[in-house]
Amino acid sequence: SHELRTPLNSILILAQMLADDAEGNLSPKQKEYAATILQSGNALLELINDVLDLSKIEAGQMERTDEAFSLAEFARELERQFAPQAEEKKLAFYVEVDPKLAEEPYMSDLRMLRQIMNNLLSNAFKFTEAGSVNLRIYAAGVREEPRETLVAFEVRDTGIGIPPEKHELIFETFRQADGRTNRKYGGTGLGLSISRELASILGGTIRLESKVGEGSTFTVLLPLKRP
Repeated sequence: SHELRTPLNSILILAQMLADDAEGNLSPKQKEYAATILQSGNALLELINDVLDLSKIEAGQMERTDEAFSLAEFARELERQFAPQAEEKKLAFYVEVDPKLAEEPYMSDLRMLRQIMNNLLSNAFKFTEAGSVNLRIYAAGVREEPRETLVAFEVRDTGIGIPPEKHELIFETFRQADGRTNRKYGGTGLGLSISRELASILGGTIRLESKVGEGSTFTVLLPLKRP
């Protein structure tokens, strides 16, 4: 990873400096070229990071490190992070946390959970052109095997939706619901694969409900653990 990311980070830093053109020496077309280099470099870095994460998971080297944190603060962090995207695309963005869950600390691997939610929210905003994106964290009842209370992290959008026959396919590596969406919306096709694997490491699952033209709801179900 060091050999891949170090030179790429240097390219990105220099491309950003060129795109900013602080000295005003570049023509509009040259600044556009620099911005294209920066955009392409960031896309490549995203792919490298996803492939490395997937490799770690498949090799059994992705170890969880649990810590106590506030679900209310976690939700506020995600709200702050994605609010600019909502504003840019003129989408409503609603965030709701069950008050009962927000009262006490929650125990899990914060880094893994953050990566899952970043993937799901990024996809929701990417594939939604009008309407809203909703994040809701709530108690989801008790499952029998193993018997434990579940917490649901639900991401609902009013985007393009996914046909029923593609609901399982999109969780496969390098796959999207429609090959054409990769060209229109971009992406590596690894985010959902990684998210499902991380949810499994955390002792949970991801469920999908979706209709074409009506939007999608991804729900991460994880055990409720207190410190």
